[in-house]
Amino acid sequence: MLVWPAMSRRASTTTAIATSVGVIIGVAIAYQVWGPGSRWGLELDLPTPRSKAVPEPFAPPGLAGEVRDILLDPDTFARTEKLAHKLSELGPDALEPVRTAYDSVLLDAGDTELVLFGEWWAGFAPREALQWTEENWNTRQSVPVVRGVMRAWGRSDPLTAIEAASAVAPNDVQRRLWVDYVLRGWDESVIDGALSFVESLGHGPERQWALTVLTRRRVMRDGPAAVIEWAEALPEYDEPLKLNAYRRVAGSVAEVDTELAVVFAERHMDGPYGKGLPERVGMKWVMREPEAAMRWLSSLPPSPNRDSGVMETYRVWLAWDRPAAQAWIAAEKHEEWLDPAVALYARSISRGDPSGALDIAMGLAEGDLRNHTVGKIARQWLLREPEAADQWLSKSGLPEDLVRKIRVLPDNPRVRKALGET
Repeated sequence: MLVWPAMSRRASTTTAIATSVGVIIGVAIAYQVWGPGSRWGLELDLPTPRSKAVPEPFAPPGLAGEVRDILLDPDTFARTEKLAHKLSELGPDALEPVRTAYDSVLLDAGDTELVLFGEWWAGFAPREALQWTEENWNTRQSVPVVRGVMRAWGRSDPLTAIEAASAVAPNDVQRRLWVDYVLRGWDESVIDGALSFVESLGHGPERQWALTVLTRRRVMRDGPAAVIEWAEALPEYDEPLKLNAYRRVAGSVAEVDTELAVVFAERHMDGPYGKGLPERVGMKWVMREPEAAMRWLSSLPPSPNRDSGVMETYRVWLAWDRPAAQAWIAAEKHEEWLDPAVALYARSISRGDPSGALDIAMGLAEGDLRNHTVGKIARQWLLREPEAADQWLSKSGLPEDLVRKIRVLPDNPRVRKALGET
């Protein structure tokens, strides 16, 4: 059951904007201390930016003119600070003058001024603000502006915002992103029920996506130790929920406290909710300390869980820093624990050295992994250089049934091209 806050939407919006103002003021102070012309900053001769005024002379009176003057302030930090303060003081009756001011200046998609306007408007009329993001040419499909509107809506009326996202979003990808934004706002608010909503989504990618949002938010807000305690206290009756929560907690905690994430993964990796924990920790750790992440995986007891961790962690390293990942494994002693990564390494060099890659793949200890890797590399080689590949297959000593499968090439030109270029 949802517990609604005893405060108005305007108060909630004012609080949110005021929080943003605090950050903005901090940035502005830093700019004054370290910026151009300061005692410690660099002395730069910066050009005066062009005016954001529309080509036709236009000076609206009253509040519209006051907001327009703020929007035309050439100093980015001062402009943002003054605009945030001004909007936090205004209510719904100021919408038309503020819109008039915005229409009189030149703004581009994603500009901070548009994000602030969207969040302010969404504080009292979120449905109309969302419609504005779709109709206005410089906010249409602008991720920062839509995110701000949906996040503000999530702080005041999350369930209605999620219903709107499901009904209005142009496609499933956008809908999922919009729900993501709403959940972030919901978690920032004083409204309970976010976890209950996630539980209600049932098994599948929707709930997994939502759990990722919530666990990351909880790590940032409550700290890694608290989010681990929360996950471990989840009820046992919904095993998929707890399993997916453990995985996402492991990954989120690994981003900020690797040591604690390792302790959590090792404590649970052999239990009912431990599948996938080594890879979740490794995949985050490897982007900061790749060799340390791989050494930790090597210390784990042999299991499919460890093998998956080794493969997926090394896959991320290859994508993140291919030369370093290849150089490390080429110099590393190829022990059995490393085989899942060696298989990926062999495939990664197969384009330039198919024969050498196949020699490496043939040395893999586990039969299924060896046959799968050899098959992938040999088939790609057949598509590029059929005579050389066929000669190698003839002398390989591989089982005849495996050679026959490798030689059956796809008829679809697109598949052939994809296999040949992998």
